[in-house]
Amino acid sequence: VSQPYGGYLNVSNMKVISINDGLRLNPQENKTPSNIGLVVDYLSRFMMSNDAAHAFSVSASGAIKKDLFTHGDGKEITRFNRLLSEIKGIDDKSIINACLIIEYDVWERNVFAALEMQEKDPVIPDQNTIENIRIMVQRSTSFFEQYGPVIKEGFTFEPNGYSDVVVNGDGDFMTKDTVWDFKVSKNEPTKDHTLQLLMYYIMGKHSGNPIYSDVNKIGIFNPRLNKVYLYNMNEYPEKLYKEIERDIICYE
Repeated sequence: VSQPYGGYLNVSNMKVISINDGLRLNPQENKTPSNIGLVVDYLSRFMMSNDAAHAFSVSASGAIKKDLFTHGDGKEITRFNRLLSEIKGIDDKSIINACLIIEYDVWERNVFAALEMQEKDPVIPDQNTIENIRIMVQRSTSFFEQYGPVIKEGFTFEPNGYSDVVVNGDGDFMTKDTVWDFKVSKNEPTKDHTLQLLMYYIMGKHSGNPIYSDVNKIGIFNPRLNKVYLYNMNEYPEKLYKEIERDIICYE
């Protein structure tokens, strides 16, 4: 969407906290940033809950859909369950399996795109990529020890948060007073990232779900940069708030 100059929320207006753990990431990786982001997200959920089935639930739904739309013989579901059963932590085998499992996500999130994609052998993460994922998961769990506890992950906006224009979408993590988004980009957050968070906040308030009643902040955590970005929504201009409601989410 077209945004005002600097965006609906300029990152320069957010409080930025740098965390120094003395660890350095390898400069080269052989998996895409979006795939690494999903793996770090799901493995972090697993490390906090010790519930692999819950952490990889989107991938599980994708495996079922892929099986339905392709072979229909249960092979994809069997493969998914085998890979999932071998995820025990953030050892090399678990990280490799997580990278393979998240390939199913596209079948749940956009089955038409998945059907149009040419089937290729998945790229196995190399040692540099595995080590980077391990460090970022460790940073994520440390982050939530300080800023948590997490009260909801993969949060959605039922019953009243969606509109005729924004019909789905889910956030990453929620603590008592903050909705959080995880990014693993090498760059600082963009105005699109901050608009995404503003929409999470506004949709949560519209949802009618009491879990959002104490939320008054939005935040981004980037375990690659090891930085926290926070903004207090009590300071957000009402004019811009209403503009997002009216022109972007399109509440009637």
